[in-house]
Amino acid sequence: MPTVKNSVKSDGSHHMSPRLVDAAQNEDQLASLANRFGTPFYLYDASVIEHQISALREVLPASELFFSFKSNPNPAVAQVIRENGCRADLTSLGEIEAALSAGFDLSFALYGGPGKSVEEFVSAINAGVRQFSVESENDLAALNKASSHLNVPVKALLRINPKQAPKAKLAMSGVASQFGFEEDYLRNEGRELMNRVGEMVNLVGVHIYWGTQIGDAEALLNCFSETVRIATEISALIGFPLEIINQGGGFPWPYSKAGEGPDLSAMKEELAALRADSSADWYFESGRYLTARSGTLVTQVMDIKESKDEKRFLILDTGIHHLGGMSGLGRIPRFSIDIEVPAAREENDEITVDVVGQLCTPLDCIGRRITIPNVKEGDLVTIPNTGAYGPSASVLGFLSRPTPAEIVHRDGKVIAATRIRSGHEPIS
Repeated sequence: MPTVKNSVKSDGSHHMSPRLVDAAQNEDQLASLANRFGTPFYLYDASVIEHQISALREVLPASELFFSFKSNPNPAVAQVIRENGCRADLTSLGEIEAALSAGFDLSFALYGGPGKSVEEFVSAINAGVRQFSVESENDLAALNKASSHLNVPVKALLRINPKQAPKAKLAMSGVASQFGFEEDYLRNEGRELMNRVGEMVNLVGVHIYWGTQIGDAEALLNCFSETVRIATEISALIGFPLEIINQGGGFPWPYSKAGEGPDLSAMKEELAALRADSSADWYFESGRYLTARSGTLVTQVMDIKESKDEKRFLILDTGIHHLGGMSGLGRIPRFSIDIEVPAAREENDEITVDVVGQLCTPLDCIGRRITIPNVKEGDLVTIPNTGAYGPSASVLGFLSRPTPAEIVHRDGKVIAATRIRSGHEPIS
């Protein structure tokens, strides 16, 4: 059942934010896990993942739901998602290994991403993948060559980059992009492209991914409606059966801040009506929405340092190398994280701090001028909504610090504990 937990916002104010929490997240058990596995660690709640899958399915019409491994390739997390009926959305051979470890049947997976080589296609097909998103003429040629070489028939979806840009925090369509065929190119050159589809490749559908963190239900519905229109028109124009429409995703959820995503129920009826008019199978893909809420980053206060101009630094044993939020792409979550403090500290006088880690660079700052109750060295503090784009999206190799443990639990019982390997592997 949802319970209410007090948290501290990055602007210093307190609010009561509904979160799914259980006994495994009380302070005694966090301390026990810290003693067992060390800090920092990511704690993923399997029950919350299952709740998110059910919540998203409640809004979506009859369709297949794919888990985007790029959001969290932890095999134990992925296994929970597989056990709840999702398929695998993959973009690398490493993600294939993770999906196999999690028990996915790769014949139902979808493999995409730009710049795929013949060798990559061969490896994916040999692993069992039979369905691919094709992003360009070269991508199609490589898939033709790989499937012909192996004499294995495969299905392909044309990924399209539409003219129109979505209302999203990170647009991946409707702008100049490495993703997908340009919509105008397919209108003008699509029939010629069809002549280059090899005998082992069966072109069966369209894939459009508009962007990540699309703002609300109305914006999502507009994207999905436009996908149906474009897919229907392009397939008829260039002459292939529209058996599958991959609607992509973009379902929003907060990152490293307390709270929830917007109510998506407003699109349920109209989306169902749109689905009823379509004879194609529909795919949706999601990563952030399914996993973000499940994750809590648990970290230890190492020091509180006062510097010039009465400025204070809260030094944690985590930082941009663990909570990078795609920091290599300039998406360090500064100014926007929420810190949750131990209950015993909640009535303390407040302090304003810059939240930093242990790296030997002033860039290692994950929050500036955050106001929290005063904490002490050794306290465990937590950062919520960190189940997506955590360790694997961060610069783990920077300064060669240890990688954080990742712990999956259900009702307080640890299901799995792992750590991403780091360091240099000799090669010949």
